[in-house]
Amino acid sequence: MKRSRKRREGGFSLLEIFIALLILSAGVIGLAMVQLTAISARNPAAASNLRTATSLAQAALDRLQEAPWHTLRSSPPDGFLQGPEGISPAFSRLSTAAGDSVIVQGTTYFSVWKVAEDIEIPSLRTISVWCCWRQGRGPWRQVVLVTQRADVDR
Repeated sequence: MKRSRKRREGGFSLLEIFIALLILSAGVIGLAMVQLTAISARNPAAASNLRTATSLAQAALDRLQEAPWHTLRSSPPDGFLQGPEGISPAFSRLSTAAGDSVIVQGTTYFSVWKVAEDIEIPSLRTISVWCCWRQGRGPWRQVVLVTQRADVDR
């Protein structure tokens, strides 16, 4: 009798801990899903803008991927600023920067891109595309897609 009593006082078994963690993780995942649903329901315009900007940036990236190697150029430099985190779009100059601008459901999206040559590998270029938009007078938002392209003819 003493032996079984000792065993009960020894703590939780591995199976009990596993089941408790399983229940806890299911609860956390459920809470996260409820939160995501609430955010999407509260601001569907923001989700729509993000999807649109991502699609436009991907379309610009696809065009640059298909362009002949010798024609790969950045959009003009007046569309960019050099900052502590590297190059970023000059939001105040986007409306005059050469690049693409598209109006979708009343929101204007600006796309600018930077083509950078790799110093160590001359036949490799890094292509970055920014798609920026602003909802009314709110803050600028942006999506950045980056890829690399090699000159396969070299």
